[in-house]
Amino acid sequence: MAEKKGEIFLSLPADREFVLLARMAISGLGMLAGLDVDLIDDLRTATDECCDCLLHQPLAADRLELKASMHSGRLHCCLNAIRSQGQSDLPMNDLEITRGVLETLMPDVTLECDSCGVGSIGFSLPV
Repeated sequence: MAEKKGEIFLSLPADREFVLLARMAISGLGMLAGLDVDLIDDLRTATDECCDCLLHQPLAADRLELKASMHSGRLHCCLNAIRSQGQSDLPMNDLEITRGVLETLMPDVTLECDSCGVGSIGFSLPV
């Protein structure tokens, strides 16, 4: 299999203390992509916001997974909440606030939800 350059995968415990590792990994990929300091700072802030949202859902995550890659002239990042099986009838966080914050930082944002809350948040930007 051919080696994929500019691609990372990180699986972390769903704990606020480990968010720094996700921020550092995405920032490093941004640096390799040649992004300027302001965009790298936006990447860190967007990563923090994504993790905060995923860690505060009705059904708690067991792990957070970060997938990030550079292809087609864009840096693509996706954070996923990996949860135990179950359903939740609790109300979800206000997604419009999360989406609004992320869209001020990144030009392309997607949020995927299910009955347990937000399960995946992705964003991308040109490099």
